[in-house]
Amino acid sequence: MEHGKFLCYTYNGRLGNHMFQFASLTGIAALNNRTIIVGMDDYLYKVFDLMNVLVIRNRDICNSFDLIEEGLGCCKFDARLMTLREDKNFKIGLYLQSWKYFYHVQDILLRQYRFRDNISKTAMRIVNEIRLTHRQHSLTLIGIHIRIGDIANEMHNRNGLVIAPEGYIYKAMDYMKSKFPNSIFIVASDDMEWAKNVLDLRLNDSVHLLEKDNMPYIDLAVLASCDHVIQTVGSFGWWAAFLAGGISIYYPHPGRVGSAGEARYNYEDFFPPNWIPIDV
Repeated sequence: MEHGKFLCYTYNGRLGNHMFQFASLTGIAALNNRTIIVGMDDYLYKVFDLMNVLVIRNRDICNSFDLIEEGLGCCKFDARLMTLREDKNFKIGLYLQSWKYFYHVQDILLRQYRFRDNISKTAMRIVNEIRLTHRQHSLTLIGIHIRIGDIANEMHNRNGLVIAPEGYIYKAMDYMKSKFPNSIFIVASDDMEWAKNVLDLRLNDSVHLLEKDNMPYIDLAVLASCDHVIQTVGSFGWWAAFLAGGISIYYPHPGRVGSAGEARYNYEDFFPPNWIPIDV
């Protein structure tokens, strides 16, 4: 392949992580006149109708590219990556979780992250069924993503990564309800039993829990179809909020103060300035 024309990424983590990596490469590619290489079997290519990429059957060619990695941690902007040597192709890693890598190409990215037709149609069917259940078409739909899963395990707990507390979820819901009285909360989680136990206490709110066996990309497409989003912690909820494009509420302490988990973040790099933190 011609030198100095292509970029690959390293595919660390799951769907939300992949989205950060591809989004950041999109921003870097735009500044350096590069084309991103995507494999036919790549998760993102199966979920999104990606444009202006080079799609190849096998991404082994990427192994011949020079590898450069972020040097500051998963959730901190590394400005070094924004300017690349013109005579080399690069593979860029690791997690690249900062909006600053791609704020200048947000419109392009929203077009890139259009769900494939089968996913979009399934999500729209779910949303329309929810509207029909409540017999109103003027509802404000507020998505909630509750991340429990791996964050609850011993390793992450030891490193200081935390689950957003119940009080945060209630306070965020109250904030949204004060702004949009005629609303319904659509909830996705990787632990629906935990979410149900917490939200069963909200007897005066209209809450719809998505099916626990949904594929992650279906949950993401449903949340992205909402008017506004409440996220807890993690990259999946972050992208639901970004794609929805409305008001985004976030929990501002995903790492315990003074912990290794907190040290991974620069919160100003991770959370866009127009998003709203709610503390408890």
